This record gives sequence, C-alpha cells and structure tokens, in this order.
Amino acid sequence: MEIAKIVGIGLAGGVISILIRRSKPELSMMIPIAVSIIVLLGVMPYLGGIVGELSDLSAAAGINGAYMTVIIKIIGVSYLASFSAELCKDAGENAIATKIELGGKLIILAMSVPIIKRLLDLVREIIMYK
Repeated sequence: MEIAKIVGIGLAGGVISILIRRSKPELSMMIPIAVSIIVLLGVMPYLGGIVGELSDLSAAAGINGAYMTVIIKIIGVSYLASFSAELCKDAGENAIATKIELGGKLIILAMSVPIIKRLLDLVREIIMYK
C-alpha cells in the first residue's frame, strides 16, 4: 500500500510542477526536490528493518559485522549519489549530475578497498593451502 502513496505523491508533484512551470519556472524546479524529500522520508522506516535483516544474515553466515557495515554504507552512498544526480538532471544541470555520480563512484571504490583486500587475502590463503 505504501507504493500507492509514493506513486500518488509523485504524480501529484509532477502535475503541480507542469502547471507551475509556465508561470514560475524557478519554483517548478523546487517541486521535484520537495517530492523527493517527502518520498525519501516516507521510506525511511523501512531502512531500519533492512539493516536489521542484513545484520542478522551476516551474523548467521559468520561474516564479520564490520564488512556488512561497509556494504550498507556503500549502498547508502550509491542511493544518495543517484538521488542527488537525478535531481540535478531534473533541474537541467547534467554537468553537476555527472560530477556527483563520479564522486559517488570514487567514494564507493575507496570504501570497498578493505573488502577487496580481505577477499584477495582469502584467495591467497586458499591458493597457498593447496
């Protein structure tokens, strides 16, 4: 049922933005931002459950919790960078959107280095074990 609310808010925001665009274009650019924030706040309660489930899965699998924390942060950076870039694209600022996407990718790469290092260590241990 939450998806119906999200779709309704999105469609209402889109219609309002179109109606306002002709008379006040500077205001119509703020509508997508407001709608995005409302939708984001609406789905925030789900994040706690998702993080809890992922933590439980990692504990059951015997995965170090620090690695799962990094993975959750990487997912968060990905969503935030994508969200911000799409808002910039909606505002017609494609160059800024591209820079946000690049920055997000570089941050994700930097955050993933410890996991990649550990993975390579495991591969080396497996090869040396044989």
